[in-house]
Amino acid sequence: MSEKQQSGEASGRGHTHYESIILDFINAQGVFAAYTTDKHFLNLSSKLLYRQLGIQKKLLHSVFTQQDLLAFLKTSAQKGQKVIAFIERLFAGRSTEDLITSIKATYDNVFVIVLTHEVEKEVLVKLFEAGVDKFITKPLSSNTLLEKIAFTLKPQSKLVDLIEKAKEQLAKKRFEQCLRTCDDILAIKPNSAAAYMVKGDVCQELGLRDEAIGEYLKAHEQSQLYLEPLRKLADYYGRLGEHEKQLEYLLKMDKLSPLNTERKVRIGVLSLDLGKKPEGKSFFDAAVTSAHREARECICNTALQVADQAMAQDPSLAEQYYRRALEAKGRNLNIGDVETFNRLGICLRQQKRPAEAIKEYSKALEIFPDHERLLYNISLAYMESEQLDKAMSCLDKLFEQAPDFHRENEAVSHNIGMVYLKSRDRERAATFFRTALELNKDYAPSRKMLEKLGLA
Repeated sequence: MSEKQQSGEASGRGHTHYESIILDFINAQGVFAAYTTDKHFLNLSSKLLYRQLGIQKKLLHSVFTQQDLLAFLKTSAQKGQKVIAFIERLFAGRSTEDLITSIKATYDNVFVIVLTHEVEKEVLVKLFEAGVDKFITKPLSSNTLLEKIAFTLKPQSKLVDLIEKAKEQLAKKRFEQCLRTCDDILAIKPNSAAAYMVKGDVCQELGLRDEAIGEYLKAHEQSQLYLEPLRKLADYYGRLGEHEKQLEYLLKMDKLSPLNTERKVRIGVLSLDLGKKPEGKSFFDAAVTSAHREARECICNTALQVADQAMAQDPSLAEQYYRRALEAKGRNLNIGDVETFNRLGICLRQQKRPAEAIKEYSKALEIFPDHERLLYNISLAYMESEQLDKAMSCLDKLFEQAPDFHRENEAVSHNIGMVYLKSRDRERAATFFRTALELNKDYAPSRKMLEKLGLA
């Protein structure tokens, strides 16, 4: 398969397959909203829409308050427009989960793509509960952004169309037609959890208790991390007054998504109602612990917000707040904190303190020894401190795990080339400079280095 075919380029057309999906969305009155202050993301999005896709009119609307975002979504709904909303998982140190839940409950014309740094799986599961369509983990490349948008719009177009048709028939109480549509879905995809969910809703509407429960259970069996079937079962058993079974499914949801504080309180209350005082107290305690964790996350992310804003003007001030963010987490570090270590290290390197940056990167690598971006950043810090053997060793480990890491963007490829150049490996350095120019033919630093080496 050729490189062009792998990238999804449509034959005989000027746009790739993924680009065509986005252009179809735009031509059908699709627009974009970005609830973020991330300048890199905003620049990348603008470059994709206006330069790469050649869009002439303004389609990307940046908003910086929840009120402005909701007002934009309301206006778009009134115009009959579909919206892709990019929303930060944390904005100004606060979770946007409640905002996302409200948007998905109010608007059926909005796709939500959450922007986040690396976090634990449980955090993402909780956000899926809120209705998130896709996640974008930062830092990201233009190709990642392109693919995520395309996959959000058309995961499997025929199946999506049939599922939407079944939901519409259910809403209009055309139950027989709805069941036939579900059978059509299952003929294409026999393990479709979405089809079983709709069939369960039909059976529930028709008062078919056992059949409804059976369909929801099938949906859960097909997708163990899909919490909606368990939610349906818990709510249905609650309406039926079968509270032991309701509790059973709430507990299953808690096991899959343990960060939902409100559900822990609900489980505690239900346990007390059923005479299970020790279990109830246990979940109340867990809810308080979860709330403390959320508070720590809020303090941490507020400190990060301040640090990010201070970084460009005053790296030494930013350093203080990156350290405060890590102090707020204490020993409760997770994969999401790698980015904080990375940013603290970059901050120290900007202050010409590579030895201290190495110390911080090393702390993170003790917890996450194979993290690719940590290995990349510490290799640069080693280069800056003239420890070239260690820089090369880190790059060797990096490329064992991720041979194409340097293709993330032109700056990454160029910086790796500089490590090899300082280590007196001119030919290999040139390879990375050339890759940088493949990614961006106008990238001046790599072009200048190749000219300097007489290899342009």
